[in-house]
Amino acid sequence: MKSRAIGMAMLLCLGVSACAGHATRRNADTIDINKVITVNQWAAKRHATVVWVNHPQKREPQHNDG
Repeated sequence: MKSRAIGMAMLLCLGVSACAGHATRRNADTIDINKVITVNQWAAKRHATVVWVNHPQKREPQHNDG
């Protein structure tokens, strides 16, 4: 009984972690990688650490209808 509960808990953890990683892969093409690299390099030169909670998004091109 105890081993079954541990097995179910492990499966639940694997399932939740798979769902959490899926959204980041889907949005990877919208992340502004150049800005992330620039900010990380700037921080490294100053012996600081950057923790990205929300990655910067690429700007949408503006459409002029004129």
